[in-house]
Amino acid sequence: MSDKTVLINQFFKYINTTTGRDKINRTLQHTFKFLLAYNIKYNGKEETIAWIRNVIKNIQLSRKFVRIGKPLEHLNTFYKSLTLKDDFSKYCVLGRNLAYTIYLTFDMMVWFHKSGVKKSENIKNISKNSQRFWLIGIIFGIMNELFKLRKTNEKIFAITNVKSIDEEKPEEKKRNADDLKKLLDKKRNHYLTLTQHFCDFVHPISGLGFCRIDPLYLGLFGITSSVLGARAQWIKVNGKK
Repeated sequence: MSDKTVLINQFFKYINTTTGRDKINRTLQHTFKFLLAYNIKYNGKEETIAWIRNVIKNIQLSRKFVRIGKPLEHLNTFYKSLTLKDDFSKYCVLGRNLAYTIYLTFDMMVWFHKSGVKKSENIKNISKNSQRFWLIGIIFGIMNELFKLRKTNEKIFAITNVKSIDEEKPEEKKRNADDLKKLLDKKRNHYLTLTQHFCDFVHPISGLGFCRIDPLYLGLFGITSSVLGARAQWIKVNGKK
């Protein structure tokens, strides 16, 4: 089978997953948000701005619709995480999934309002609460990655500072080299996940008014986060190669 055929098969396997399709839509959404901010800032045509806004609105509504029921997934993950090893990471996972359950529940209510299914008089508060719990979930995610990064660094330090008597054994050397390679790869993934979390972090803090960020930069942060998320999902579905 040719490389081209393999790539096509992998792509269809990827878009066959709900998360894979959502990551593509999210990338498009933030790309159009960047284009909207660019056109507004540099006096783009009114019809172009109106068209981009309409595209963004439709992508947002479709993404929110697909996420209906997603709170139950995070609630299920929260329940399963109760059996994890009792350490700091466990409580970060619990906190993140509980926050995302509430965030996506509010987000679902936003979809009901914007789609016209059920209008809410306090939609602004609902939207704000959605962003608040999204922010809380992101913070738990950042803390968890920092904790896991520290643990990984400790393991790397232990391997790179083994006693010389152990290093004289060929089998020990090979095992340490293999372990080190895996740990360095793991460390790199922690940094990528942290980058993704920090790129997501700027959206709710800007939306909640804690720190106003230029929409152009928000678009770029959103694109970066979406691409990293798409990459992680691709690896999950198709493996690294």
